[in-house]
Amino acid sequence: MSRRSSRIAKKTGKAPSEKNEISLDSSVPSASKRKRLNLEQKDENQQPKNIIEINEEDNGPLKYVKTKHQLPDGKVTNGEKYVGAHVSISGGLHLAVERALDIGAKSFAMFLRSQRQWTAKPLNPKDAEIFQTTCKDLGFSPAVILPHGVYLMNCGSPDPETLSKSRQVLVDELKRCEMLGLTLYNFHPGSTCGKISVEECLDLIAESINLAHQQTKYVVTVLENMSCQGNTVGGKFEELKGIIDRIHDKSRVGVCLDTCHAFAAGYDIRTKEKFEQIMSDFEHIIGLEYLKGVHLNDSKGDLGCHLDRHENIGKGKIGKKGFQFLMKDKRFNDIPLVLETPCQSDDTYTKEIALLYSMK
Repeated sequence: MSRRSSRIAKKTGKAPSEKNEISLDSSVPSASKRKRLNLEQKDENQQPKNIIEINEEDNGPLKYVKTKHQLPDGKVTNGEKYVGAHVSISGGLHLAVERALDIGAKSFAMFLRSQRQWTAKPLNPKDAEIFQTTCKDLGFSPAVILPHGVYLMNCGSPDPETLSKSRQVLVDELKRCEMLGLTLYNFHPGSTCGKISVEECLDLIAESINLAHQQTKYVVTVLENMSCQGNTVGGKFEELKGIIDRIHDKSRVGVCLDTCHAFAAGYDIRTKEKFEQIMSDFEHIIGLEYLKGVHLNDSKGDLGCHLDRHENIGKGKIGKKGFQFLMKDKRFNDIPLVLETPCQSDDTYTKEIALLYSMK
């Protein structure tokens, strides 16, 4: 995920106000003209199945409805696409869940804390409980929630101080996931900083993950492919495979495929033939069993530009075709497919989610 995307994501992260909040308690009396959820659906070809139409009514308590095809018992329906977006945690972690519902998402990503600081106050157990309750009540399974790691981390850093801080953050964030009942954790692998070889960097990243696994219980560490910008590692499938090969508990490692990063790194998905070739490469080099999520981003830059510059779906150099291939591909079923595109207005993600579902 780009730094710019994290800033823009906050535009969709307004704390619920009196006129648009979704209450979990239907006994709460409503004020005049408060909005409530209307269960009538529009044409399913024009918007995702769990879009909820909101109309104004003068009286009556607020209601909410669980998103379809997401079960509160921790499982997801087989054979479904789970498209969502990165949402803000401003005002509380549980509000990220409500914001995901509000934009019609079936999955979502979020930060667990400030993404630009090494230290953070401990997670309040009560806040963790509220988050889990909200996820259950609104029907979001842990399998479709993909939290994003702190940008400062470099688990392959040649600098001892940075490496030590990165490893502490990795353990802290995995423990936060456990408190929140989450099972996936996505982060950028790291960088050589131009001071060590790629192989040495892969060694350090894998060592960091192995150490973190020893101190935590079950969360899967999900490596994000990069754009080959600068000294970053993980832009090539072979580098991701190199990290996975070094992990002791392979049940706790996976990959999040960022479409913009892949395209910028030279992986072309604009034609059916090339898309199939990339998927074949992924299967034979990494293994489809390690595909745990996707970041859905078009690219401002050309193929192989090595620039991490996200663009809205269909408006970049990848174009709609590449995303049509992905949305029709069963290999992307039952995993979080998360938008990190520029968000110009509050309904940007709603429209993009609907666009992607229309491609199925």
